[in-house]
Amino acid sequence: MTTRDPWQTPREGEVLLELARMVREQRPGVLATVVRAERSTPRQPGSKMIIHPDGRLTGSIGGGVAEAHVVACAGDVAAGGDCRVVAIDLDGGHGVCGGRMEIFLEPVLRTSAFVVIGGGHIGRAMVEVGRTLPFRFVLVDDRAGILAGIHEGPGVRALHCAPADLHAELTVTAGAAVLVASRGHAQDADYLEALLALEESGGESFAFLGLLGSRTKTALTLQELQRRGVAPASLARLRAPVGLDLGDETPAEIALSVLAEAMAVLRGRELLLDGDGRELGVRLRRRRA
Repeated sequence: MTTRDPWQTPREGEVLLELARMVREQRPGVLATVVRAERSTPRQPGSKMIIHPDGRLTGSIGGGVAEAHVVACAGDVAAGGDCRVVAIDLDGGHGVCGGRMEIFLEPVLRTSAFVVIGGGHIGRAMVEVGRTLPFRFVLVDDRAGILAGIHEGPGVRALHCAPADLHAELTVTAGAAVLVASRGHAQDADYLEALLALEESGGESFAFLGLLGSRTKTALTLQELQRRGVAPASLARLRAPVGLDLGDETPAEIALSVLAEAMAVLRGRELLLDGDGRELGVRLRRRRA
């Protein structure tokens, strides 16, 4: 259900100011812009509205059934990340004005949230290697000292947080990725259990959920989660060990292998497997001219 501030006005300046704040603070949302209007319509081309993830609206493209339809379509845009043009017939099911409108919907941020659990060498390399990629990172650790020196800014946030406190600090957003790479398999199990509980309570799942480590370490972590009663279906979603086989050794190389796998999964690319089911790489597609 959408809600509107009773003092809100549709002035485009307010929409643009809010849009600038969202980009600066790395807050997601969908921008709706009227790009075409015929005959009698409530708003003219250039009119804008922002649909926030919590259902709030900044601005207006006309209100009523037509606006509600645009808000519903914005959910698909937010989830998929692709722009969309929505046609509104105000002489039919979307209103009674008698005109037609076309609304262009675009994500405010063309990035995916990437939560990295563990601020050690691999966690820091994930942020450094991934800064130029379409991700906004949250680097999590329960040791404040480990996070010291992390350069926060647009696209990077350091979060001092224990597993038990994740529910108060994080929300699961559409298209989000997670890497669990803490200091040991017991700690990994604690964070994974908290992340899975976060999914269940919010009714949304992470699009990518990976566990870093050797086959032995990841097997121990999975056994511990099974002992705690975590559902097999939840564990089956876990990518463990995570990372494409790039012959990686250094933290930066390992980070590259994880980021490459995450991008492939989030963009629906087909992954190649070896005889043991390990992901080797991405099936190459010829780029279109």
